[in-house]
Amino acid sequence: MPKPLRLVVDTNIIVSGLITKGTPPAKVLDAVHTKKITLLISDEVLTEYLRVLEYPHIRKYKKITDEAIGHLTALFINETERVEVLTEITKSPDPDDNKFLSLAVDGQADYLITGDKADLLSLKEISGIKIITAKQAMEKLKL
Repeated sequence: MPKPLRLVVDTNIIVSGLITKGTPPAKVLDAVHTKKITLLISDEVLTEYLRVLEYPHIRKYKKITDEAIGHLTALFINETERVEVLTEITKSPDPDDNKFLSLAVDGQADYLITGDKADLLSLKEISGIKIITAKQAMEKLKL
């Protein structure tokens, strides 16, 4: 069996995957649960995931419950690969996105998955790591 692909997943994919089941972002999250992919995570990215999930405009969705956030937190802690990020990349037009680029490079990711057309997807790749949408990831990963 081939080893799972190593992925960095932008926060917008995490939130979309929780809100709408059956969508490409939800299938990416499911692939982490079933160990079809290895989700790479850093302390900074984990902090962002959890911070964004507490935003009132995100919490208004019925699927974003304390229980759902608890399950997701357990997933992030127990079923991901923690990466110590040492490289500082500043290529994104949005400085807040650079943490995902740095994580992808230091974690030797196969792909960075995002829905951010203006900033991350426009870069197309970083250090040979392709930046793709969740839909493209489904096709590449056969999810």
